[in-house]
Amino acid sequence: MAVAKRHTWREYYNPIRGLSMARLVAMEDNAERGQYADLQWFYYHMERSDVTIMSAVARRLAFLAALDWDIHTVGTADQTLAKEQAEFLRNAYERIGNFQEATSFLAHGLFSGFAHLHKVYSPFSSMVSYFEPIEQWFWIKHGGMFGEWRFNPESRPHEATGQAIDRKNFCVLDAAPLFRPISRQFFSKSLAAADWDTALETSANPSIFLIGPPGTTPEKELEYRTVAEQIVSNGRGYLPNGSDVKTVDTAQRSRMPFQERITYCDQQIVMAATGGLLTMLTESGSGTLAGGAHSRGLLELARSDAARISEVFQRDLDDPWLDEFWPGQPHAAYFRFDVPEDYNVPTMLEAVANLNWAGYRVDKAQIEDKTGLKLLEAPAQGA
Repeated sequence: MAVAKRHTWREYYNPIRGLSMARLVAMEDNAERGQYADLQWFYYHMERSDVTIMSAVARRLAFLAALDWDIHTVGTADQTLAKEQAEFLRNAYERIGNFQEATSFLAHGLFSGFAHLHKVYSPFSSMVSYFEPIEQWFWIKHGGMFGEWRFNPESRPHEATGQAIDRKNFCVLDAAPLFRPISRQFFSKSLAAADWDTALETSANPSIFLIGPPGTTPEKELEYRTVAEQIVSNGRGYLPNGSDVKTVDTAQRSRMPFQERITYCDQQIVMAATGGLLTMLTESGSGTLAGGAHSRGLLELARSDAARISEVFQRDLDDPWLDEFWPGQPHAAYFRFDVPEDYNVPTMLEAVANLNWAGYRVDKAQIEDKTGLKLLEAPAQGA
């Protein structure tokens, strides 16, 4: 199926303008029935409108830029078959032109709840030359929550049928949408910020009341009112003898809680984006225990996300290719992202020294790879 997007109207519609909780819940209800267009379009704008959300998403997915992939073999399989399949898969993945871009789009589906990559094949071959990412607002699930994926070319908000697709032409990631709880905090944060602006406009400066002198006639009251407005506007002026000024500072009567509310929402956003491992994107103590815990938390997320994305490629690329070229044969090789281990260099060097004392040797290349150190032979004693 040729995927043809007909995006003729959505770019003129900003779903954040006039957003209410009732509207947000209605979009979520439609998504539960398989109609994702409005909710996913809102997620698109939400991510680009809030610095905390944008930063949390970027931090969660930052590992992709340094992620290595490799083709692994099944240890119990026939090694000749495993070697053949591994060489084939490695060559097939290396031929994909935009593999890193496609991987990033697939990983972003962890936040939106799903992601679709359309396979664009090489001429007269089942090999993939590149992936075309299809944005989330172009999809529906025909038949409800557990229905089949269908293409919604015009991104209609209440499309019921859509265009049927050939599932084997897509790589698809399904996940619980992290943007769903984040969107609730975004809405509360937006309200708090708007109310804060209103409070600053109306209450940050004390209210001023001018009391005229006794025996003022109605004509003089009108004159004094004009003088009073001028005094309030520029903070200085002349008042007749006997006048008085009273101020009411509403800001001192009650402390405005808007900043605490916004901070709480930011913490909830980061917790949702990081699976509850982190509460803030930056923590005091960089390079100390706090900084180390922060890094280890992100590394654990990287391992989990890499495994999820690897499973998508194993299911939607490895299995069809191996079934086609090795029909009836077991799958002895598979694709996998490898996340670098979080090695403690001093601890590792101490372990190497202990092994050396016990009479064992550790491969030099392995030590260099794990520690990042370049090892040179020490000169002999007395040389």
